[in-house]
Amino acid sequence: MHQYWSCDIRYIEEHLLPDPRPVYVITVFENFSRAILSSTISPTQNQWDFLAVLVDAIRRYGAPEALVTDGGGQFHSNMALELYDLLDIRKEKIDPGEPWENYAETLFSVQRRMADHSFSHARTWPEIQKAHQTWWKNYNAEDHYGHRERQDGRHSPEAVLRGRLGRTFPEEVLARMLYATQCTRRLDKFGYAHFNNWRFFGEDGLAGSEVQVWLYEGTLKITYQATALSQYSVTFQPDHKHIEEVKRSHRIETYFRSPQLHLWQFSETEWLLALRQPEQKKPRRRRTEDVLVQLRFPEMDAPRDDQAL
Repeated sequence: MHQYWSCDIRYIEEHLLPDPRPVYVITVFENFSRAILSSTISPTQNQWDFLAVLVDAIRRYGAPEALVTDGGGQFHSNMALELYDLLDIRKEKIDPGEPWENYAETLFSVQRRMADHSFSHARTWPEIQKAHQTWWKNYNAEDHYGHRERQDGRHSPEAVLRGRLGRTFPEEVLARMLYATQCTRRLDKFGYAHFNNWRFFGEDGLAGSEVQVWLYEGTLKITYQATALSQYSVTFQPDHKHIEEVKRSHRIETYFRSPQLHLWQFSETEWLLALRQPEQKKPRRRRTEDVLVQLRFPEMDAPRDDQAL
């Protein structure tokens, strides 16, 4: 178990979303049990979308001995290769045009039968996300044809996996490995993540939840279990450490909902998604000689008779 993981990306072209471009399902799954460890449906398929799914799977299940993918650039970026090396994950690649070698062909076929009808009728982004989450849950829970001959009664991917973990890492170790691009924050009661003397809106329906803040190439993205919540374009001060300005803010509509209904709907120009926090003034330090005088002559601070009430 957890000897080999696979990852692949499938294009979903048929949907009723306002944006006619295809969307992508990015999935990491365990080869022996066929269980889906992490998955997301995304309007993009860049290296950061893949890394968000992979890191989410590692946080849930530990790390595998090897990761099998095709030759896509997302899987072989410098950041991805560095992460494989840090976590001692061996990178394997299937032969071109042979998706059966990492079971992706089977995964996609099952997804077509179970989810494509819902995908094709989705009119909003939350609807297609919900359809994806339903497919993920049902896929892991229902009997799998590949396990039909097992004699132990375990015929679904989650029953075969039965909660077993790979090589686990403490959160602080993962944080050190990803410190340059990703960190964990907890959303406050209003759904904001505090980062770099700014407050960035994530999702008020997830208040109190831990989210991941990704920072790369002038973009800051907040995700929850590999689902993107919001995205910002940022510029840095000359020290390249502190955020100077947030140029563009984009809240991504999701199926997460706050139990407190909004009184009215804000547009993105009315909703303050990114707020600079006021700089805290450092307390004035008392000079050493003032402290010594106070210790030796405490009566100097006592009120005089003419000042007494």
